[in-house]
Amino acid sequence: MTKLTFVVPVYKVKYDFLQLCIDSILGQSCKDIELILVDDGSPDDCGAICDANAEKDSRVRVIHKKNGGLSAARNSGLLECSTEWVTFVDGDDWVDEDFAESFFERIREQQEKADIYIYTGYRNYPSREMKCSAAFPDGTRFVSYEEREGLQKECCLVPTKKGTSALFIGSGWAKIFRTEYLKEQELMFPIVPYGEDSIFFLYSVEKASCVEYVAKTIYHYRDTEGGLVRGYRGNADKDQRIYCDEIFKFAKTYNKSEEFTGVLYYRVFIAMQRCITQKFYNPNNPVKGNKRWKECKAYMTSKPFCDVFRHIPFSSLNRNNKIKYILMKLKLYGLMERSKTKFQSKQGVTTYK
Repeated sequence: MTKLTFVVPVYKVKYDFLQLCIDSILGQSCKDIELILVDDGSPDDCGAICDANAEKDSRVRVIHKKNGGLSAARNSGLLECSTEWVTFVDGDDWVDEDFAESFFERIREQQEKADIYIYTGYRNYPSREMKCSAAFPDGTRFVSYEEREGLQKECCLVPTKKGTSALFIGSGWAKIFRTEYLKEQELMFPIVPYGEDSIFFLYSVEKASCVEYVAKTIYHYRDTEGGLVRGYRGNADKDQRIYCDEIFKFAKTYNKSEEFTGVLYYRVFIAMQRCITQKFYNPNNPVKGNKRWKECKAYMTSKPFCDVFRHIPFSSLNRNNKIKYILMKLKLYGLMERSKTKFQSKQGVTTYK
């Protein structure tokens, strides 16, 4: 009996990347799996590739839908899922062949199964692969309210922490969810222009009875070093404001403490960097010179962005983010972007989703 479904949203994925993703799932050592490919109205050959794989393997189901974005695609797959467990894989990523088998071996002897299992993995760059360190010891369980809240804080802190090479835990991928839990709690990926993964993470951990960390490197996250994160987005400022509103809305909904709300400003700090990289000081921004600086300053001195320097202790940041912190506080936004690009090129540092 099939117990695990892989849901893969597909939109404008290169053929080689998509086929590798599909092959890694269908090639699982545990054959008792299902694959739902969600063609999110991709204008290229992705839909045909999905159909071709479905014709060759009965375990594959394809959903063709009008383009609605990553969250809508994942939600469509989740709604069609009837297995006990579900996991999400991005169309340009892939998983090791023992992902499913090792999971079932893990839970076979567990009397109390978790609602969410979080895995680690690899960051795959065009020219190299980096094995990520474990964020927690294998088998660490987050059961109490305080423990789960600590995990939520970690989602906010990881991008700016000192000396960490862990895979970002706030993603939608590299996790296995109990399907009934997601449906009972009506947990769906939010339809927002940015940050749907970390928003979903906050809500799913909040409502879980137990979350378990698996220190097994099994997911391959493809980092293209210059894709969507650093491309020009004319609405980046609006998108990031929506994201920030959503995470503070979460804190208000669940009556989070002032201390917890303060931690959310680490994500606001990352949002500020996104705006500078993707819009205000992106090379493709048509606005030039002093006007660009004025627009950026007006945005950064509005709430909640202007409160970042009051909530984030300088000493808590890693070296890279300390530089950004100082330059943004001094309103040297263009210099911050140039220094960031130089640092990342030299150190091989990448940004987080």
